[in-house]
Amino acid sequence: MEGKQDTESEHGANHWPTIESSMYYLDQVPLYNIEKPYSMRYLPEEDIPQSNYVKVKRPISARSMREPGAGPFRIEECGFQMIDIHSHLTYDEFWDNERVQSVYIPEVKKALKLELGAKYVHYQYDQPTALAHIGKIGTLYGEHAQEILQHRWQIINTWRPLKGPLFDWPLAVCDAQTFDAAHDSQVADAVYPEWAYENVLIHAHPDQKWYYFAGLEESETMLFKCTDSDAQKCGRRFYLINIEKVS
Repeated sequence: MEGKQDTESEHGANHWPTIESSMYYLDQVPLYNIEKPYSMRYLPEEDIPQSNYVKVKRPISARSMREPGAGPFRIEECGFQMIDIHSHLTYDEFWDNERVQSVYIPEVKKALKLELGAKYVHYQYDQPTALAHIGKIGTLYGEHAQEILQHRWQIINTWRPLKGPLFDWPLAVCDAQTFDAAHDSQVADAVYPEWAYENVLIHAHPDQKWYYFAGLEESETMLFKCTDSDAQKCGRRFYLINIEKVS
């Protein structure tokens, strides 16, 4: 995101304005009627484009989640919510991968189990987007993979500041209840040299409602659902975009 959000000193502790900004979406072009969108996550040797994405910039309005009357925001309804995760790590310790693995990740797992009622939680710290491919379940869960695939599973992303309150670079999330997956989404391939997985890109639509959470404190953690194996639950394919520019 370019630019930054207005700070508390400029607007007051209880005033969080609606942000007028812009985002890049996948454009709806005839090409995708005959060719699936793709992005190669490496430089191909052949003389072919690394990606065929056609992006388009569209204006959006993002409403503050702290605004009176906004919400409540529950992950099973809109696809995202806030919880508190109090970590024992200091800011400097987050640069220590061993401490992150031994302290912080267990804290996140415990919080997700309590909040979501999950039996298993696997935390992918380095490349969360790789989890969008169901074929990775066997690698991640080993002997538990078949048991997991026989039950409901979700991919949940966690977002929190290392220092708070955080005002710069707000994150925008879309209310999944305002998102029409049948018309506003496009399945795409993310291609690696030895394997590939599908993700979903979105088209702009005026009915989509966007929110942001400003002034995040260190314990305030946003959960947002990336996918859900239960098609009847909200956010089966839920999407997130960073606010590109604040005006």
